[in-house]
Amino acid sequence: MRILIVEDNLDIQANIADYLDTDYSLDYAYTGDQGVNLALANDYDVIVLDVMLPGKDGIEVCQILRQELMFHTPILMLTARDTIDDKEAGFEAGADDYLVKPFALRELKMRIEALARRPKIKNSRVLAYGGLTLNVATLVIDSRHGSEVINKKEATILSLLIQAAEHTVTSETLCDRLWGEDLPESGVLRTHIYNLRKTLKKLDVFCEIKTERANGYRLSLKDK
Repeated sequence: MRILIVEDNLDIQANIADYLDTDYSLDYAYTGDQGVNLALANDYDVIVLDVMLPGKDGIEVCQILRQELMFHTPILMLTARDTIDDKEAGFEAGADDYLVKPFALRELKMRIEALARRPKIKNSRVLAYGGLTLNVATLVIDSRHGSEVINKKEATILSLLIQAAEHTVTSETLCDRLWGEDLPESGVLRTHIYNLRKTLKKLDVFCEIKTERANGYRLSLKDK
């Protein structure tokens, strides 16, 4: 069984490793962004996700995995917050279980095994709109006129635009999803949008990326 542990407390990580490492294959992430990237790159049976993380917190990460990337991997949230409101926020974000700190490692293991026994639903990484399909895992866009491979950042942009199709995705949202707090030089986002437009034009799909001036971008069907 392969487990992803997203936890920035090194002592907690070490304790979990000492208890679980002999039974499971464990990967570790220290920030929310690292957790999302590892989840994209690997197939996990369970994700153990701390709420309080540097950058994107566990609630945001859970929302990205469930709502943007459509991951069905069971998620167990760890947190020191134990109010009903806190638990409700975790479950609404898409968590499957909730364990309050401090916790017994034996209980953590029992909950992981209970989640792993659930029927596994294959993560859906294929999005479609306007005559194109995007495979988020392989970074391939398919259309009636062929296929093109794009880079990971452009796949992220396109996936967000597809899921918000006909609605604007702000530049701020795109930049946060792509780079977090480490913003690149001015114009990099526009370059990625330009490259995507060229790809969509080459594939002759029925949709296009439109600029919403001083706001962001939206994917919409071409005018007839």
